[in-house]
Amino acid sequence: MNHIGTKRYETERLILRPFVESDAQSVFENWASDDEVTKYLTWPTHSNVEVSRWYVNYCIQEYSKTSSYQWGIELKSTHELIGNISVVSSIDELECMELGWVIGRKILG
Repeated sequence: MNHIGTKRYETERLILRPFVESDAQSVFENWASDDEVTKYLTWPTHSNVEVSRWYVNYCIQEYSKTSSYQWGIELKSTHELIGNISVVSSIDELECMELGWVIGRKILG
């Protein structure tokens, strides 16, 4: 598999982009602190913004690997970060990837 890492993508309404340090507050407020949103995810609800800051910094460090894929989902119209999508597992021999995503419910409501 030819890995290319986390690149920026745009659609008519969304921007998928790498996280930046200043995203931590939005990650925390818009989805990671919501028990209902994180109920069926593989990671626990973030108890404070420092957990979200750690996560964002982890993603940023992982961007040095071309096999790392962690996008923030941004609404183009408001530039608000509403969720994230990532590759949660990959099998290079089969050229197969499994995606996981989360979107804050207050954004959808």
